[in-house]
Amino acid sequence: MQKMSDVTVSPLEIFCLGSSIAFAGLFYYLRGQKQKEVDELLKIPRFKVGEHLKQVLKTGSGGMLCYAVVEGKVQAIGEPLQSVNFVSCLGVIQKIIKKEQKKTWNPLTRTWVFGEYTVNEVVNSVPFKLVPSAGDNNVSVHVINPLSAAGLYLEPVRELTHKAKEGFLYYLNQYISKEKPIGILEVEEMLQVGSTVTGIGELISSDNVIKLQPPSNGKDYLLIATDFKSFLSNQETVVNMWKIFTAVCGLFGASIFAVIVYRIYHHTKRPEK
Repeated sequence: MQKMSDVTVSPLEIFCLGSSIAFAGLFYYLRGQKQKEVDELLKIPRFKVGEHLKQVLKTGSGGMLCYAVVEGKVQAIGEPLQSVNFVSCLGVIQKIIKKEQKKTWNPLTRTWVFGEYTVNEVVNSVPFKLVPSAGDNNVSVHVINPLSAAGLYLEPVRELTHKAKEGFLYYLNQYISKEKPIGILEVEEMLQVGSTVTGIGELISSDNVIKLQPPSNGKDYLLIATDFKSFLSNQETVVNMWKIFTAVCGLFGASIFAVIVYRIYHHTKRPEK
């Protein structure tokens, strides 16, 4: 019978086994963290802009909810912002970004590497409120300090690339600097009037005005450009993604471990010559 010490495990097998265990542990941890976030979201009181929210603030909560979810349609308070590209496109937050696109020569890989660098960014905003999706607009929620909120996705209105002009100077600069300009990308993004927004923060009623503002208890202030159901579904999709990654890495590690054990077992059972 052969000795177990005669069996060799290759460095590649050790690396793959260790990496799969490490990644499985990491993905399991990330899944747990995201699941906690989902569980916390489900505990938060949820409202749609309307009379029910007004009555809850008026009667049962002392005019304030420390942390709540509210969903409604965007409406400007006063004149909305107008898109610089489309006259009929109106919004309450507008971001105009200019990015330089170029390729840089990498002498190690001997390839051109694409890069994108922000040259200028301008953000404009006007006061806005959330109103009911349908029905009476007498009830509204004024959104306070929206630019400080996390999670707000602005819809791209237009992307336009101004290509770099080629010529003698273009190729001379490329030869000297090892950089190949592609052009300038201009992007306009807006939170448009009428879009659905879900806000998560502190709700307070003062002088018959309901306000959504950053929580005084230090919790995250969120504005999401979708309804709460879709937002929650996206978070659960991330949880499932980490579950799948954990399972794949775990199975991969288990298969490598099984191969090593199988080889050791058969090697020790093999009679000596």
